[in-house]
Amino acid sequence: MGLGGVISNILSLGAQLLPVLSASTQDPSYSSYSSSPLVENNQLETELKKLTELWARIKATLSAADGREIRDDSAKLWLKELERLAYDAEDVLDEYHYHFLEAQVEARDASPLNCHKMKLIQVPYGMLNQIQQIRSKFAELEIDRIALRLLEEDGPRNCNSDLQIAPTSHLVVESDIIGREREKEELIDLLSSESQDDKIISVVTIVGTGGIGKTTLAQLVFNDQRIRQKFDKLGWICISEDFNVQRLTREVIESITGESCCLANLCALQEKISKEIRGERVFLVLDDVWNENRSHWELFRRPFMSASLVKILVTTRNEHVARIMQTMPTFNLGYLLEEQSWKMFQHHAFGDVTQNMDSKLVKIGKQIMKKCGMLPLAVKSIASLLRHETNEESWKEILESELWESDAGNEIFPSLQISYARLPTYLKPCFLYCSMFPRDYHYSAKELVKLWISQGYVQNNGLKNTEKIGWEYAKQLWQRSFFEGKYRKKEFYFTLHDMVHDLARYNSGHGCYSVEGDMIPNFPKELYHLYVGHRVKLVEPPHSGKFATLRTLIVGDCAELFLSAFDFSKAQKLRALQLGSRKYDLEFHYSFVNLKHLRYLFLSDGCFARLHGCICSLYNLQYLTLDNCPYLTELPKSIGNLIGLEELIIRGCKDLRVLPVSLCRLIALRKFDLWACSKLEELPHDMGKLMNLQLLRICFTNVSFLPPSLNKIMRTPALKLNVRLLCSTIGWLGDFVDLEGTLSLIGLSCVHSLKDVLRANLARMHNLKRLILTWIHDRSDINVHLDGSVLELYIVGNGGVNFEIDSDEEEDSEIDFSLMVRLQAHPNLKELNIQNYRGSKFPAWIGNPTLCTSLESIELFECNFVTFLPFGSLYNLKYLKIWWCSSLQFIQAESLPLLLEEIDIFDCKRLKSVMGLQRLKSLVKLDITDCRKLHLLDHCWTTCIITVDSCPKLREWCSQHEIFYKGTESDSDEDC
Repeated sequence: MGLGGVISNILSLGAQLLPVLSASTQDPSYSSYSSSPLVENNQLETELKKLTELWARIKATLSAADGREIRDDSAKLWLKELERLAYDAEDVLDEYHYHFLEAQVEARDASPLNCHKMKLIQVPYGMLNQIQQIRSKFAELEIDRIALRLLEEDGPRNCNSDLQIAPTSHLVVESDIIGREREKEELIDLLSSESQDDKIISVVTIVGTGGIGKTTLAQLVFNDQRIRQKFDKLGWICISEDFNVQRLTREVIESITGESCCLANLCALQEKISKEIRGERVFLVLDDVWNENRSHWELFRRPFMSASLVKILVTTRNEHVARIMQTMPTFNLGYLLEEQSWKMFQHHAFGDVTQNMDSKLVKIGKQIMKKCGMLPLAVKSIASLLRHETNEESWKEILESELWESDAGNEIFPSLQISYARLPTYLKPCFLYCSMFPRDYHYSAKELVKLWISQGYVQNNGLKNTEKIGWEYAKQLWQRSFFEGKYRKKEFYFTLHDMVHDLARYNSGHGCYSVEGDMIPNFPKELYHLYVGHRVKLVEPPHSGKFATLRTLIVGDCAELFLSAFDFSKAQKLRALQLGSRKYDLEFHYSFVNLKHLRYLFLSDGCFARLHGCICSLYNLQYLTLDNCPYLTELPKSIGNLIGLEELIIRGCKDLRVLPVSLCRLIALRKFDLWACSKLEELPHDMGKLMNLQLLRICFTNVSFLPPSLNKIMRTPALKLNVRLLCSTIGWLGDFVDLEGTLSLIGLSCVHSLKDVLRANLARMHNLKRLILTWIHDRSDINVHLDGSVLELYIVGNGGVNFEIDSDEEEDSEIDFSLMVRLQAHPNLKELNIQNYRGSKFPAWIGNPTLCTSLESIELFECNFVTFLPFGSLYNLKYLKIWWCSSLQFIQAESLPLLLEEIDIFDCKRLKSVMGLQRLKSLVKLDITDCRKLHLLDHCWTTCIITVDSCPKLREWCSQHEIFYKGTESDSDEDC
């Protein structure tokens, strides 16, 4: 590992170690004792405190070393030894913390008569000896710390650990690409040209060094409208080092169809793609190809012969790869012109403010830019760094850095290495951690942050949520051009450019390792973070001890052979474990009991029916995700023992039928997410005990009501609900007077009793801000955006409607009116949305200014029997939307309150006139669309922006008032 990486890793550990003991050693109700009869009760605590004090001194030394350009080999060896010892110290203190949590669980389970008894923290035999050995070794290293030569003249110091980075636009807008216009046009001409001699498959290869912009150029070509219009099917495939024909064929199918493909057999995959493209014109980009095996390429291209034309654009650094694949001349991509390089440098270093640039910084910047060799990635990287350096001295330090003379054998590497060296200490381990993943790996930003937290890399100052701080770390790495980001399936993902990935690997040494495909693993002696891809076999002898230091293990899909041979009892230092293979069975993994340090556990696609109870002794566990485990029927009854669990996510576990009662004892739980567990019918009754809950999400389950105890935590300002339930009654809502955010009732036509509606008593929900009332399940609320806290109830009937009302109210209109009367909201309500209401009028409470004091917005969708709008007295109403209300003929002055600011009317087929607009001095926007009988429109104030579309009888009115009319000349009054 690079020197900076070692230092920053140790400092991150130290940030987590120091507070571990505070809760236990300072609380008089706790006492530690060793299982050894030779150890006095207070001797262990004394040693732990001494170790913590020593850590503070070591941390101060490391802080002085971080950021210096120290290249002395003895210093590196000293730091490597310190790193090993730091991990040992962390393990000891972390294990003590584990037993502290264990004591809490045992005390909680004790009888009420013993609840005030001293809580004993039992630690294993040998811990005292371990601590003494660590302190002794630390003392030896402290004597040798002169190896670091921490003197002022030894090199410049980077003081940037407390940078506050302002948001910048250039790192968000991917289209800000400078140069390459000529190259783009040449490639498009080459790909667009056709002749009678053309083969079905034509291949153009872009060849150039890493970081020169091959992928960027390919993206420009791929997104050009001329290419998109010329070809029927387009696909983008990132190849990287593993040219696995089966995987790549599946990815081509998914890319050109936009749909997931579950086929596993190569023959079936090739038949599928051959059928999809038969007779079509196809354009593919194969990005970052390294394959030099011609037979693999021939096998991959075989099914494309069914197309009428195939053009393939390949990017590669390897000339030999180009010769194997190409059918057309190689496109060699050169460096940027100096003018283009400077323009790019300006954009990333100075932003859009180029008029008043500091002349001294400009002079230094041009010298730095030339050192980047006109390579786009190098220029972008170093310029992004300089954007956060505010003084001339810092720019000079970068210009004169010895790292420009790096012997890494790559012309782009020095600029990247300088950018890395000047990263704040807290960002370095987070960046290096990503070197564990293979090239071109897309990792979820949410999961990556949780993995960082599991390793102790995210330093919480107590003022913010730890995940938010972790996200700030990720954003800073993104802003500094270390990360590239994109949205995929409504979630944000990061990836590393190949050269940036090489940088991370270079600085992380051998501690981070990935293996996939047909590679034969050659695990390093000291392995901390391991990613295992598909089809990997474990050839390492279980007794080799190489997994003893492992802190992260991520096993991808189809790695059953690896898992079947892996012994978890040999990896007791694991902090993070992710298993994504389809055929593993955790019922027999009792060795999980040894994973005392585990903080992150992500299990997906498992074939197990239950989780082994030993998982409930993982007291340090913070994050537990069970994703798409279709055979899981139950959770362990003692899951409440996971006293440190902060996040529980259960998704796609369709056989899960019950949640254990002890789940309500997860006092640290902040996020509980239940998604697509279709057989789950009920939540534990005491969920109101989860007082730290901040997010509760329940969707696509068979749960029909929320337990009343949850109302206790509705008062918590931090709580956010995202709950969607199928229910036959809504009376239980009466227990939730503190419900906040949005309540959406869908399918009100299926409500079986007016008494049930009265029991719901919406008028008591004083914190409710938005109410959506929909009478049918086939919703038309495509314009309704649900955010914040949302409780959405889909009401299903039980054998038909059985309303307890008089016979003269049997008509649908009267039934809906009776319902609406009883759905009266609290005066604090701000937004009301009504859909598919069949009443001819609204109840009095909707137009009463006393009962709708705070109402600011009303939206009506498909209220097809309403003939009058009683909103004139609602003095706070600002926004009115009326869509598809087919019986509404007149909107009178008394229907519109004086402070109304926006009116949106759409497709009201019988609407003839809208009057009273001249009274509305606050009106700023009026949109009227597709109201073909509307012929009378009151005059508006000149400050109002009026849009009229497809209302033929208003064409002349628009002309008279000089208002643009959007309808066409073909608009006819005949059918109006």
